[in-house]
Amino acid sequence: MRILSPPLIAAACASLASLTPATRQAGAQGRGPLVAVFAHPDDERVVAPMLSRLAREGREIHLVVATDGSKGVREHAGIPAGAALATARAAEAQCAASRLGVRHLHLLGLEDGGLASFEALGKLRDSIDAIIARVKPVAIITFGPEGGTGHPDHRLVGDVVSQVIEADARHRTIDLLYVSLPTERLKAGPKSSPSVNGMAEDLLTVRVPFEERDLLAGREEFACHKTQYTAAEMDAINKTLAYAWNGNVWLRPWHGAMHDPSVFRD
Repeated sequence: MRILSPPLIAAACASLASLTPATRQAGAQGRGPLVAVFAHPDDERVVAPMLSRLAREGREIHLVVATDGSKGVREHAGIPAGAALATARAAEAQCAASRLGVRHLHLLGLEDGGLASFEALGKLRDSIDAIIARVKPVAIITFGPEGGTGHPDHRLVGDVVSQVIEADARHRTIDLLYVSLPTERLKAGPKSSPSVNGMAEDLLTVRVPFEERDLLAGREEFACHKTQYTAAEMDAINKTLAYAWNGNVWLRPWHGAMHDPSVFRD
């Protein structure tokens, strides 16, 4: 395992507007670090506007990428599977984090597509547990059971993060939230590939609004991932996401309610 993280900086933020009921909107999170855990470089796209907003408002944000992305071969990139692709995707992850203003990037370097083994899952669990113990986040964002596009690595990362939180009483006061998109808006909006699994809108009870500049930052960070998408594919995905978001990143607490509602309150 390798963990790459730039030097920590002091986190200071003003309280950010937020409400949790499904009929209202949540603002950006309150004080305390936030950890976002995903499977591959580029998975952060689904929460990019939220990360941009929180970062520019002074939050301490940690982005954790579980795998090295070494099997994400695309013909247009011309890079075979293996170390060269892993190196390229690590650079893309750093590019994306920098554009979002995320100063704490953790690249765990586990095998892309290889999480489904006792050894790999154990390493992932131990790494996540260690990051949580060190950072002491108030909230963790990851994939829910639908796993975004449904990729097995997405589902496994969300499962392991959930296990870590649920297994240790010291962690269970941390708000664990699953990121998704409302099924209703995905069905009505422009299509792109890969397709995304959504969740019913009424289950996505935490909605974090963002500004146009955060939407732009998300497009720019996504543009870093040149090994994975052509310009046309990126444009189509950006349109899908913009329609599905409708000005908010959509989340749901893992057990249906926030432990600490003040985390998302002025």
